[in-house]
Amino acid sequence: MSNVAKISDSFDVAKRREIPAVLAAREGQQSSNGPYNGCISTMIAAAVEQNLTKKHCLSRLIIEYYSRSHYILRDLKQGKGLLMIFHTMVAGWMGFPYLSICTGLSYSYAIGYKLKDRTGECWTERFIRFKDKDNKAEWGGATVFYKAVPALIKQLGVDPKRSVFIPALSSGETTADPNRAVPWIAKECARICGARYTDTALSKQVHQKIHTIYSGEGRSAELDKANYQSAKIDADHVFVFDDIITRGDTLSRIAQAVLATNPDCKVYGVAFAKAESVAYCPNPDNDQVPAQWDDLWKQGEQEHDAKFKKG
Repeated sequence: MSNVAKISDSFDVAKRREIPAVLAAREGQQSSNGPYNGCISTMIAAAVEQNLTKKHCLSRLIIEYYSRSHYILRDLKQGKGLLMIFHTMVAGWMGFPYLSICTGLSYSYAIGYKLKDRTGECWTERFIRFKDKDNKAEWGGATVFYKAVPALIKQLGVDPKRSVFIPALSSGETTADPNRAVPWIAKECARICGARYTDTALSKQVHQKIHTIYSGEGRSAELDKANYQSAKIDADHVFVFDDIITRGDTLSRIAQAVLATNPDCKVYGVAFAKAESVAYCPNPDNDQVPAQWDDLWKQGEQEHDAKFKKG
């Protein structure tokens, strides 16, 4: 059996086992001239030519299977219709070509999952402490980013000198507070990568904390009040640093603001975690996080303890 045939069979299994309800519903909607018609064999051949691993190949095929469909793109924008948001691995990062809301974003990246209904999980516990401004967790996260972000930039092949790192804004900010963790981590990552950093390009209005609003419609309505604005940025690539990605609405609004004044650049999201629910997704876990990053987080927290040890 050829590699193409083997991957094709594996893809059929993935369709049956991982996303049966969604695919069955979507396949029931398409006609013989529908958006999927004739695409799968082409995508399989392309994946084989790119020498993708089986796991990455299947992820790519599923993503492309979705993305070729008008119906799926519509549902992605509306934040419905998928069992989970798929990712591929990029230099150790989870890379998300699509989020529930992702207008303006070329790609988004996160270290791991923040599992809403498994808060005792190691990485989830770390991300929660980081979100809660635990300084020890901030040191741990920073230590990971100082290694992981340069690896990502190298893998993407972008020119650091034509790349700008900017921090997302918290709900209570109109411009970024340089003393908050995400801005100072982004600034140091830019220095290490040889990229540029600015915390003055982005501005918005104060709004309620999004994570305290539990409906998607309510979150979107609150973000409407933010009215994000971006200054002119002389760059080909803009990387927006944030703590947690949930639906992608905040990053998307930032991306759209950046593109409104900088239409020729590409905008990427870079975050510590992607929020997901075990009850909603098919077995999300953090087994994919490189072991080295676990060591780096521990190292950062140990360095924090050594520096601030009492007595």
